Amino acid sequence: MKIFKNRGDIYIPKSEYKSSKEETILRILLVLIIVLTAVLLIFLNHKYNSAAEFFGDGEITTTQIALEEKELPKILGKTNFLVFETDDEKTSIHYIALIQADKNAKAYKICSLSPNMIIDKNNLLEIYERGGGASLQKKLTEYFGFEIDCFAEFDNSSFVEFVSKMGNILYSSNENIRFNGGKENDKYSIHISEGEQNLNSKEISNLLRYYSQEKRNFNLENELIIASLTQLFNEKTYEDCDWLFRMFIKSSSSNITVRDFENEKNALMVYCLNNSEITVYSTQCKYNKNVLTHNSVKEIKGYFNK
Repeated sequence: MKIFKNRGDIYIPKSEYKSSKEETILRILLVLIIVLTAVLLIFLNHKYNSAAEFFGDGEITTTQIALEEKELPKILGKTNFLVFETDDEKTSIHYIALIQADKNAKAYKICSLSPNMIIDKNNLLEIYERGGGASLQKKLTEYFGFEIDCFAEFDNSSFVEFVSKMGNILYSSNENIRFNGGKENDKYSIHISEGEQNLNSKEISNLLRYYSQEKRNFNLENELIIASLTQLFNEKTYEDCDWLFRMFIKSSSSNITVRDFENEKNALMVYCLNNSEITVYSTQCKYNKNVLTHNSVKEIKGYFNK
């Protein structure tokens, strides 16, 4: 016997006998629902500590996330880095850049310099040949009038090997590039198509060199560095940071010490785990016969002063 003719219709019984019988059926169904609900609640109470645990069985619950999530530390200060790559024989500079970690503003600031840049009638290679990265750090600090705290110097092979440990990056090229060149004992090539590219460490190095030396487009060089930093400094990098720092020490010549690394570990955590919130700034150098223009010097000082 149907209790309802159609879903949504109200059924009016034709007789008191039918009404009484239907009322009894409804009461029996109600009792069964109550009993089954009670049994289910007792079972859940024994098996699960909460309703959230029941609905998220086998997954991390909101409560668990709240308990496990660590509040990122507060970081302050600014640190200026000088980073550059040479050929394996250290007879030329492929590219060179100033990078600031602005912990007050949670920002990166990038400025690519020309390896042919002249200071006091000497180009950067001549300054480097007198005393390595420390000599460049000192001279550029004097020239710009702000403190460059650290330098990191890679030869080509070491840079490629180190960055390969961190993975590839996605980079959107605005043109097709087919280039083969370099000096006789320091040749390189870069072949990429227009659009999004998946670059390995060798391609990153060669493209930075191409933008710096052949194209002399320091804005594109800045953009490639920004893309690399934004993608390579991630949660996995932070998990592996101790191992990567040991690799960095082996791969580069640098005045960055273990103490420096430990002091900056909170900043590294913020930059890696909160990467999407990090702001990036870029300043493009302009030269007059390999000497920075007055406006470029002024702009760089504005970005990198502490």
